[in-house]
Amino acid sequence: MVTGLAKLSWPQRTALSLGVLLVAWGLVDFARAEPRLGVLHVVTGAVIGAAAVRTRVARLVGSLMGVVFLVVFAFGVGEPGGAMDAGFVGNAVHLLIGFASVAVAESCAWCEQRARRIADSR
Repeated sequence: MVTGLAKLSWPQRTALSLGVLLVAWGLVDFARAEPRLGVLHVVTGAVIGAAAVRTRVARLVGSLMGVVFLVVFAFGVGEPGGAMDAGFVGNAVHLLIGFASVAVAESCAWCEQRARRIADSR
């Protein structure tokens, strides 16, 4: 378990930053009276942020959140005015978050492989 922010790998710091941004976006959604998207953003932001503690957990959560946000994007675009429609900009950001989550998961896998190679070479 990593205890300091400086000791986190860059994918973990990215996951933490993504989590903080999602929680902030969720709070803005609540202020704009959009509770469904607010709950989605706050909960997923908290999960992604908490998962940043370990690369293995961040990899798993990144994979899951990638699927979640890509599905939310699909529903938002597929049903204009529906429950998951966040407007043009919001839907585009959901798409970007979906891909960013997958990138975090992939990067965490690379970090784990590198750490394993270093440990094996000693």
